[in-house]
Amino acid sequence: MTIKRKNILIILAIFIIALGAMASVSAYYYKGTGFSHSIPDSKYSGQSADDILSHYEDTDCKVESSGLCTKVVDGDTIYVEGVGKIRFVGVNTPERGVDGYKVSKNFVAKFCKNKVVGLDIDDCKNQDKYGRTLAVVIVDGKNLNEILLKEGLAEIMYIPPSEFNPHNWT
Repeated sequence: MTIKRKNILIILAIFIIALGAMASVSAYYYKGTGFSHSIPDSKYSGQSADDILSHYEDTDCKVESSGLCTKVVDGDTIYVEGVGKIRFVGVNTPERGVDGYKVSKNFVAKFCKNKVVGLDIDDCKNQDKYGRTLAVVIVDGKNLNEILLKEGLAEIMYIPPSEFNPHNWT
């Protein structure tokens, strides 16, 4: 049985159209988490880190590693000297270009940038799929991941297995 060239082209065209339709449907529905917030920068501009931290209890998390925060990428990712790129475990903040990105990033910078931070690294899953260390960031004995949630600057992003359950922080 021979398949004619015309039939092959028709089958190929149908296949390409089907793939295109599936791609456009998945692109339409996938928006990441879409988390955003409308908290203004001005809410925190007149407050020091100590003023904000004074409203929160000390954490039960234990500092397993520490280092100087050399860069704040966004509200849930920083660089720590001697450790590398850190992803705040259990939380998700707005991405670049989304409402709330700048406020969340500036909030984290207020506590971390050019300061020594503590890290409680997730014992169940040390790194995410991008090679970032998953950790609770500890500032002056406070859980910064938890503070981001309570301030409305982040949403819960619980991906088991994890040593930490962010539902317990809210």
